[in-house]
Amino acid sequence: MQLENISVLVIDDEHIIVDILTTYLENNGFNVTGLTDPQEALKYIEKEAYDIVLTDLMMPKVSGMDVMKTVKQTGRDTEVIIFTGFASIDSAIEAIQYGVYDYIRKPIELKEIKAVIDRAAEKLFLRRENVALNKKIEKMFSDITMLYDISSILYQVFEFDIAVDMILDTLTEGMKIEKVGIFLFDELSGDFVIKSARGLTDEFIDQFRFKIGDTINHSQVRDDQSIVLSKGFPELTINGREIAIGDNQNHCIMVPIHYQEKLYGFIGIFQINEQIYSLEDEVKLLEILATQIAPIFQSVGAMESLMRPQNVTYDKILYTVIKDKIISSIRANRSVSFALLRLIKNPESTDLPPLSDLESAVGAIIRDEFETNGEIIWHDLDSMLIVLPGWDTVSTELACANIRRKVEEYYSEKSNIPLLSIKYAIVTCPTDGKSADTIINGLGTKLFQEIWEPLNQV
Repeated sequence: MQLENISVLVIDDEHIIVDILTTYLENNGFNVTGLTDPQEALKYIEKEAYDIVLTDLMMPKVSGMDVMKTVKQTGRDTEVIIFTGFASIDSAIEAIQYGVYDYIRKPIELKEIKAVIDRAAEKLFLRRENVALNKKIEKMFSDITMLYDISSILYQVFEFDIAVDMILDTLTEGMKIEKVGIFLFDELSGDFVIKSARGLTDEFIDQFRFKIGDTINHSQVRDDQSIVLSKGFPELTINGREIAIGDNQNHCIMVPIHYQEKLYGFIGIFQINEQIYSLEDEVKLLEILATQIAPIFQSVGAMESLMRPQNVTYDKILYTVIKDKIISSIRANRSVSFALLRLIKNPESTDLPPLSDLESAVGAIIRDEFETNGEIIWHDLDSMLIVLPGWDTVSTELACANIRRKVEEYYSEKSNIPLLSIKYAIVTCPTDGKSADTIINGLGTKLFQEIWEPLNQV
């Protein structure tokens, strides 16, 4: 706390004392207001915030204790120092009871006054620093709790775009970050590009793209380390190519999103509105968020790989997804159920519904049943895997039976014979196994039995 920032109010009905103290304290760097009318001083105290009030005890109509009581009524963080030529034990005890910082007898020694005010200022500084630190700790705890809460919600969201919107909401509304972008790898260009953003211009989004090994200003982009450029950089460049940053951008923080040693993208921060934390703490929070959301990016990456033509089979993708879900459930110490559903044509039906209708209609029925509690992974037009974190076998069985009933009702002919039905198999981790191989084999075996055993009995 700098002396010129410390405000002192001097109150005494004697002009000469006020003049001497005001001049002396101003010469020593304090911001001083001197008043000789104690009633006027009470009005000043009610309207203005002072760090230190220096007042005489015995004054006409208004005493130093009246001043002290008014200061306390404002609720402000102010230290009061009383001086008097008529000291008594009773007045000293009363002053201490009301929280007076010090009690000085006249005649006043200027050096003594200066020393007392210095100590009072130091006490104020430490107290305010402690309050600020406690607020920072409370905010940090609140933000970390928020990040863990949002991550648990994200695992139940079906659509990746919705999940990204929730992440951006967390950053902008929860962490007061105005300009932010989510970077994903673009296979066509080989660059990491901004796929979703808040507060960034189209020009910036188009220009800000990079590869691993490129340099942002003088910092090299790595897949295992955040880039942190604090306030004050005059320009932003990628490999020397200048990026149009605008007037309000005050940061460039790039936090990699990792899962199981694989890089999926970056969180890019470009403007922070309320920087309560140090830059180092801000980066740590962002890295916590990146850790929490990384499995979501991994799941999306797996499904996008499924949609791209390459030498990776669906079975391998399914294995990876199930393995990751098992690992997550074990870490969270909770169960996860897997339901494999297969659409089956009724042999007595003569027609089939349009193929384009299947995914939308059946998908809507499934989403309605599980709401935001499950994740649908389509194999093809007639098969899908439902992942249900936290569910048990009985609950999943009841839900699947309800889905079958709704599908049969939806696809019933006039004769009440449904065109389609659903067969399903359910396996739960850890009850039925803890490995992806066990889960996949269990699903396949149970679904085979579900489909073929009724036929063999006919």
